[in-house]
Amino acid sequence: MIRRFILATAFVASAGLLGLASERATLILTDGERKSGPLAFHGDNHETIINNMFQLNTDDGKEIQLPLDQVAAIDFASAGRPPANEVQSLPSDNNSQVLVMRNGSVQRGKLLNLIGGNTVEWQDEGQQKQRYPISDVARIYLNPSSARTALNNGNRAVATTGQALGANAIQVNGNMPWTDTGLTVRSGDRRSFHAPGQVAFGRSAGQGAGPEGAGGQTSPNYPVPNQPAGMLIGRVNNGAPFAIGNNTQPITMPADGRLYLGINDNGLADNSGSFSVTITRQ
Repeated sequence: MIRRFILATAFVASAGLLGLASERATLILTDGERKSGPLAFHGDNHETIINNMFQLNTDDGKEIQLPLDQVAAIDFASAGRPPANEVQSLPSDNNSQVLVMRNGSVQRGKLLNLIGGNTVEWQDEGQQKQRYPISDVARIYLNPSSARTALNNGNRAVATTGQALGANAIQVNGNMPWTDTGLTVRSGDRRSFHAPGQVAFGRSAGQGAGPEGAGGQTSPNYPVPNQPAGMLIGRVNNGAPFAIGNNTQPITMPADGRLYLGINDNGLADNSGSFSVTITRQ
């Protein structure tokens, strides 16, 4: 039975490669944006992933390349709308990738490549290489934690290009050092922030602020020393924090990596309140 299954799988994969008929996919990006169209492939091996760049033919007839670390999931079956229970069961880290078959079976491992627009090359947890027809595959979660965020599982934001999703804003608590937005940004990206709310950066009178912070109250010990207490601030990975405040103009991201939000204060234990932050990509 096992031998016949392996031979059948090899035959289907080989037949697919001969036909070179590309399956459609919806890429769910780490910032919530979706890109759909037939898979593109190049080279003698007919690969879709080349030099960590994903190749996709969009519906308007253009071929685009997307950095693989910005792709949270590849959806072949539901146009980017996976079942909620499937999303909730994803691991909370990105230590392994998840393959979901259309028959409901799930396995962890690693995507090696997509071949000929119709075949998945997969390595399971036992380091065994497998090939599956894409017609049998529902979804591949490349970054499960980011996918949970991008698919509205939890209280983090999903931001799409040029559109603010206010109902899904990120809650940035005044007593938390940094809040993971779930968004991976690139150096030079331009992001806009809308942050209604109020925080208290102490228990005394006058120690409250909106996202612009409490004017005049600065400290060399604050994450951003020359900016007021309580201001909304950000950082990329472990880089230098930068001011956000109530600035309505797009802010240029200083580096590649994960975007975090926080409060400009060095003593958070007596803080309270929160900002409800919506992020848009320009």
